[in-house]
Amino acid sequence: MKLKLVSVWSALALLAVATACEKKSPTAPTTGQTASPDAASVTDASTGITLTSPSPLTPLDGQQFRFAEQPLNLVVSRAVTTGSRPVTYTFDVATDSGFGSIVFTKSGVSGNGASQISLTLDKLAGAKTYYWRARASAGSFTGLNSKVRSFNVGPEVVLQAPTLVAPANGANLGDRGLMMVNNVGRSGPAGPLVYRFEISDSTNFSNLVFVATQNEQSGQTSIQMTAQLVANNTYYWRVQASDPANGVAGPYSAVSSFKYVPFDWHQATMVSSPQDFANWAETAKITSVVFTPDAFLVDFDKRTSPDRWPDVPFGTGSLQYTLGMCLNINNHWYCSAVVQFWFGRELEASGRPSDVSFEWFYDPARWGPMTGYQPAEGETVGLFACAGNCRNNDAGDRSYVKERTNLALVPWTTHGGASYVFSLGKMIKH
Repeated sequence: MKLKLVSVWSALALLAVATACEKKSPTAPTTGQTASPDAASVTDASTGITLTSPSPLTPLDGQQFRFAEQPLNLVVSRAVTTGSRPVTYTFDVATDSGFGSIVFTKSGVSGNGASQISLTLDKLAGAKTYYWRARASAGSFTGLNSKVRSFNVGPEVVLQAPTLVAPANGANLGDRGLMMVNNVGRSGPAGPLVYRFEISDSTNFSNLVFVATQNEQSGQTSIQMTAQLVANNTYYWRVQASDPANGVAGPYSAVSSFKYVPFDWHQATMVSSPQDFANWAETAKITSVVFTPDAFLVDFDKRTSPDRWPDVPFGTGSLQYTLGMCLNINNHWYCSAVVQFWFGRELEASGRPSDVSFEWFYDPARWGPMTGYQPAEGETVGLFACAGNCRNNDAGDRSYVKERTNLALVPWTTHGGASYVFSLGKMIKH
């Protein structure tokens, strides 16, 4: 028995050395108890049992946490007693150092003989500094409060779900098609956002066939789809926004579907334009497409360059090129070059995006299935240019240079405010 007491008192002595640098507890001993000089332990006068206060380990004093790092754990070293009763612990968390406003308390936490005791807190409100302490109890005998420490929980950042824009639900998407979402709403001091685009061949997204991330862009965020998909198959897509700096991820968007219909000039039907168009040399590249409420401006690299496409005779004047459009109607691509441009003609001559159905494709005798077709908001359409006159010219025999641009696939909009720049085969939304 004597050896046991020596062992306990040795532990108390070691603990006293370890806690010698701790400040005295602001809580005085209860009646009939005598505190040690450094207030790390208290002795019951009636029983002679001594009980030390636990030492706080984590969080460190003044430590800062992001809101998303919750729930937090409080960890203390175990208390030591000279008695035989099991030791339990009480933890307090308050918004003031005097613990007048306690927001969390938990008693009866068992140490189970472990050298460290841990307690997981409930989620706390953000943008606040908190103070915490712990104390030990052996039966009805309660020890002193530990040293008080503080920590800070940062403000809460909440992200809304993205709204999908293009491709529209049930629409078609072609090769390197653009996928676009409206930027999410947010509250709190959010950092730079990142959008995760996912495509799956199943509605439960158990198999992802395309995953890509994009930093948030102005107003809307878009990315090019570059996956190798199966032609004419239906796919499902969704997007999630996250704030890496704050460790926050918002909810996924609603799920939308699209049909993958890759474009092939040899498979497309040319309407009222050269029938051998697929065999024309692709000598120019679309450089930009800009939508305004009054026009869609399509530019390409051989429009004004020193090696620009030459002018060809037309009526009493000349033409340089014809602007065309491709539409996916009932899972088949139809293309026609419609608006004729002489050198120097303004790009705004394309006409209003909302008037394509009757300004471009107004005559069933010439445009057949394209007649009266108005692309839906967010629908993927193809835009191209061909050298010379390609309108009402099935044979293409009046085109001195049989050259064309690539096909630029873009989401259609009648409201304007969308601008796309093409560089090294990639489309970038501005």
